[in-house]
Amino acid sequence: MALDPTILNEQKRYDGNTCWLARFAMRFNGDFGRLIFRVGLGGMMMYHGVSKCIMLFKGEWASFPDPIHIGSFASLLLSACAEAGCSLLIIVGLMTRLACLPLIFNMCVAWFLVLGLSGWANQELAALYLLCFISLLYIGPGKFSIDHLIKSLSCSKH
Repeated sequence: MALDPTILNEQKRYDGNTCWLARFAMRFNGDFGRLIFRVGLGGMMMYHGVSKCIMLFKGEWASFPDPIHIGSFASLLLSACAEAGCSLLIIVGLMTRLACLPLIFNMCVAWFLVLGLSGWANQELAALYLLCFISLLYIGPGKFSIDHLIKSLSCSKH
């Protein structure tokens, strides 16, 4: 990707030369944004996953909802694995698109089945997470990810 000379000339007006930050921003703008989005989203969901793991280890699954009729223990186990495990994969950028799928399913269950009639104030967080995971599924992990590293290493061997 070539640097746009008009942007570089604008930058030179401000600091006398092209700063490294301007070059970085022009080259990795979208990918750096994806990194921030991925790490932030994964970290926030990790909080929910860790609290579910704690519930699981304390044996407090009887109070967990069973919206798809597989039992409270199985519902909590699947939810904890999705929210903690898949969030970790998303944070590091490993199998990112695949890791989004269980979280999308989990947020659909939370939004439509668990929180379905409780009003928008209670549904909003699940809806926002759902929208974010669908967006991440679409845009992918970006260059600052293990997925990109694996892809670039496998392409360089051929």
